[in-house]
Amino acid sequence: MNITIRSPCGRSNSTEPLKGSITATNTGRVMRELWPDENSMFYVLYDKFMFWSILVGIFAFSWMIIAILRYRAGIVEHTNPDKIEVGTFPVERHNAKLEFAWFLGPSILIMWVTYIAFGSMNLVWGAYPAEDDAFNVTVTGYQWFWNFEYDDPLTYEDVSSDIDVTFANDLTITSSNMSAVTATISVDGAAADYNLTESSNAMSLYVAMAFDENLFSIVEVKNSEGDVMHTWSHIPVGHQFNTPSNQLIIPCDENVAFNLHSKAGTDANPAYVGVQHSFWLHEWGMKEDLVPGLPQGTNMFIQPDESGTFPIRCAEYCGMQHSMMIGEVTVVAREGMNCEADYGIVFENREALA
Repeated sequence: MNITIRSPCGRSNSTEPLKGSITATNTGRVMRELWPDENSMFYVLYDKFMFWSILVGIFAFSWMIIAILRYRAGIVEHTNPDKIEVGTFPVERHNAKLEFAWFLGPSILIMWVTYIAFGSMNLVWGAYPAEDDAFNVTVTGYQWFWNFEYDDPLTYEDVSSDIDVTFANDLTITSSNMSAVTATISVDGAAADYNLTESSNAMSLYVAMAFDENLFSIVEVKNSEGDVMHTWSHIPVGHQFNTPSNQLIIPCDENVAFNLHSKAGTDANPAYVGVQHSFWLHEWGMKEDLVPGLPQGTNMFIQPDESGTFPIRCAEYCGMQHSMMIGEVTVVAREGMNCEADYGIVFENREALA
């Protein structure tokens, strides 16, 4: 999580554990381990703050127990109790050195915890990436659903060793898995089914169809039961998805920047009232408010490095149907890539792992 995140680049039948906290079983189901990877942001922060919390807890409870045992009534006979008389101050019993230590110790602890907190924030947030150095998505909160508009194109394909989809001047599908028998090709909402042809211990399909980068396209290879075995898709610039019927899809192993807006009320639609939302990706521990009437919006970015599907929630009460502000984000591998690189919290070693 690193700020580490994850996606099903399709379903896997492999029994070999995937990178990080995803494990693929031979049933095709993807199971996540409960404990984060030791290089993840959550592991680092948990380790730091748990250490200091235990240290402070031991000190505070030890002093409390000592005070209870020493000063409880009946243990010590007070031979010289202070006498409070009208017009006089009580006897002063203070220790300047002890009081200074009580001030200095907690002050140092607070400054140290603040330092590691800000250090962790810098690791998490870092310098906001330039637009050209990130995959950009505009997120708009409505009453009551999320809208995702793509400012950059994304072409992705399931990581598979036995099925390959090539879509350029024409579309070609090759599969060494003989279970692949049909393909559904959808371009700009128009879908058509095709049968793969068996030849030389392989299944294949050729369609004289030119790729158009301006159209949303998806190719699904299926078995005889109609189950999707492999997916290839292209999301063009300007394409939009709405929850809950669609997922947000983002690439792994690169900066993903979100520009966040809340749909404000207008004179043309006085019944609609703009409200404040909070876009919450709790898999990454990231949350940012969406403020109505703020033209430039707010910004947030993440660095997913593992594939998977994760929940989206609204962390701010936004009206009677607040519970409808749910969705999912799927992290996928770009075409020809995989999500096996693990960059840790920051991408300092990107070139070494590329």
